[in-house]
Amino acid sequence: MFITTEGCAPIQHPSRIASKLRRYEVVTQALEAPWYLLVYDVACGKRRKVSQTSLVGCDDVLVALLETMNPVDIRGVGRLDRCHGSGPSWCLKWIDAVWKPGHGEARTVGPLLLRFDAESVVRDALLRPLGELAGRRPLYEAWQCAGRRRRVPPQDARQSGRRGDGG
Repeated sequence: MFITTEGCAPIQHPSRIASKLRRYEVVTQALEAPWYLLVYDVACGKRRKVSQTSLVGCDDVLVALLETMNPVDIRGVGRLDRCHGSGPSWCLKWIDAVWKPGHGEARTVGPLLLRFDAESVVRDALLRPLGELAGRRPLYEAWQCAGRRRRVPPQDARQSGRRGDGG
C-alpha cells in the first residue's frame, strides 16, 4: 500500500508500539485512493494525554484501528479524497459515523460504511449512497468523541427537528 524506505513499520495503535521504533518522515501512496485522518489522544505519563494524528491509507486498517481503540480517546475521523480540477488538491470531509458492514455485505459495499458530518445518508467505501442502518452499532460516532463539540445523536436530532449543537 505504501512506498517507504528502510522496511515496514507494524500497523498498530501507537499506544501499543514500543517507543524505540522508527517513525517515517515521508510515506508515498502509489494509488489515488482516499486517506483517512485519525485524530486521537495517547497517554503520555500518569495523567497526561497528548493528541496524535495518523494518516491511514487503507479502509481495512481504519476499521481495525477503530475496533481496538477506546472510543473516548478518538477526537475525530476525516477522509481525504483527491479532487480533480485545475490543479492538484485534496478535499477533507469529517466523518460523523463509521460502521463495519454485515457478514454478507462486505463483498458488495467494502470494508466500511460511513456518514459525513454534513449529510444524513450512509455511504459505502466507494461513496455510493445506501439505506438506513437501523439497529447497528457504529464503530465510531463523532457526537461521542472527547475532542469534538458534543452533538445531538442522529436519532435524537431527527425527533427534535435539529441537528447539532447539543451542548
